[in-house]
Amino acid sequence: MISQLIWALLLHQVAYAAPTAADLSRIVNGTDASINDYPFMVSLRGSTGRHSCGGSILNENWILTAAHCVNYYTTPLLQSVQVGRTNVSSEIDESVYWIDDVIIHPFYDSSKSNIFDVALLKLKKSLVFGDTIKRVQLPKDKYQELDESDLAVTLIGWGRNATEGVAHTTLQKVNYFVVPNEKCNNLHDNHIYPNLICAGIPEGGKGQCNGDSGGPLLHKGVQVGIVSWSKKPCTIAPYPGVLTKVSYIIDFINENAYV
Repeated sequence: MISQLIWALLLHQVAYAAPTAADLSRIVNGTDASINDYPFMVSLRGSTGRHSCGGSILNENWILTAAHCVNYYTTPLLQSVQVGRTNVSSEIDESVYWIDDVIIHPFYDSSKSNIFDVALLKLKKSLVFGDTIKRVQLPKDKYQELDESDLAVTLIGWGRNATEGVAHTTLQKVNYFVVPNEKCNNLHDNHIYPNLICAGIPEGGKGQCNGDSGGPLLHKGVQVGIVSWSKKPCTIAPYPGVLTKVSYIIDFINENAYV
C-alpha cells in the first residue's frame, strides 16, 4: 500500500509540473559517471570489439550479465570484456580480458518475460583488483525485498541515449525509483514475475536502452537488478524498465561462480 501511494504521488506531481531545461537535457542514460565510483562495471564486447552489453565483476574469474546478451550459439561472437575504464573503446590493451566459458541460467525463458535472464562469464585470465577493478556487492539474503520507504536506485551503463540514438563511450548513470511489481504488472502487457524487478519514473525519459542490457541496477551500492528488457521506444512513459531480480538468482551465482 505504501509503495502504491508513493507511485501515485509521483504521478500527481508529474501531471502538474512543467518540464524544465534540465529535465529535457537529462535523457535516457542520465549523466557522466566514473569507473572510480563503479569499479565493478564492465563492458561486454562483440567480435568487432565494440560494446554490446554491460556486466559486473563477481570475483577475479567471473562476470555477471544477462542471458539474452549471450547464448550457446552466439558465444563465439562475444569474445571479451573491458574492465577498469570510464571510456570504452574497441582497442585491445591491458583492460581487455578474453572469455573462456558461459553459463546461462537453466530456467531462462525469453518467451516468458525473459525470466531468469542471467548468465555468468568465466574469464581466461584472472582479474587483478585495484582502484578501478573491484567486485560488486550482492544481496546477502535470497528473495530479499527492498524497504518500500526507500526505493531510490541507480542504473549505470554505456547504452544508447534513445532507441535510435547514439551509444555512449563514457559511462553513464541515472537515478530513479523501483516500481513495485504489482504496479509494473498493471502497466506492462507482459507478466511481471516475482523474479523480476522494475524501475523508472512516471514521466519516462530516464532509464535503460539498447546497450544497457546485462548491466547493474544499484540500491545503496548493492546490485539488486540486471537490465533485461523495456518497451520501445526506450523510456517511453509510463512503462518502467524490467530487470532480473538478483536476490532471486543468488543461489545460481553462488553455486557456479564461487567454486
